[in-house]
Amino acid sequence: MLSTIQKLLLAFITLIIGLVLVGSIAVSSNGLTTMTSVTDEEGTMTAAGGPPQWDGTSINESYEYTITNAPTSWKVLDCPITNFAITNSSGTAWTVTTDYVFTASTGTYTLVDTDVTNQTSQTDNQTLVSYSYCGDDFLNSTWQRSIMNLIPGFFALALLIFSVGMFFSVAKDAGII
Repeated sequence: MLSTIQKLLLAFITLIIGLVLVGSIAVSSNGLTTMTSVTDEEGTMTAAGGPPQWDGTSINESYEYTITNAPTSWKVLDCPITNFAITNSSGTAWTVTTDYVFTASTGTYTLVDTDVTNQTSQTDNQTLVSYSYCGDDFLNSTWQRSIMNLIPGFFALALLIFSVGMFFSVAKDAGII
C-alpha cells in the first residue's frame, strides 16, 4: 500500500510527464494526418540550352513538367496531388485546362499555348506552382487519420482520470473527504 506522500508524488509526476508527452504525441499524430503544402515552387520555361519549352514566341505543348514531390508507389492511386495551382512571377493566376493541363496522380503538367502562358518578356516566364502532397508517413485512409487524431485526447483523459483518482485517494487518506 502506498503512503499518502507517495501517492501525492506519483500523481504529480504522472501529471507532469503526461503533460509533456501529450504535446509530443499530438505533434506526431498531426504529422501523420496532415498533407504537406508547397507554395511557389519554381519552374522556369527556358529557351535556348534546355528542353524545347518556350522559344520566345510560343509554348511547346508537348513538354511535360514534373513537380518536385510527384506521387510515387502507393501515392499514385491512394494520395494524388491536391490544391494544385500555377501563377507566373507577376502573380497572374493561370486557369486549369485553359492555360495548363494537370495530372494529379503523376504530378505532371503541360502548358497550353495561350496569351497568358506565352509571355514575350523573359522576366515573366517563371511559373510558380503550389500544391499539397502526402508525405511518406501520411495515413491515406480516413478512418486511420480519425483514430490517430483521437489518441492524444484519450491519452490526456486517461492521465486526468489517473491524477484525479490519486488526488482523491490522498484527500481520503487525509480525512478531507
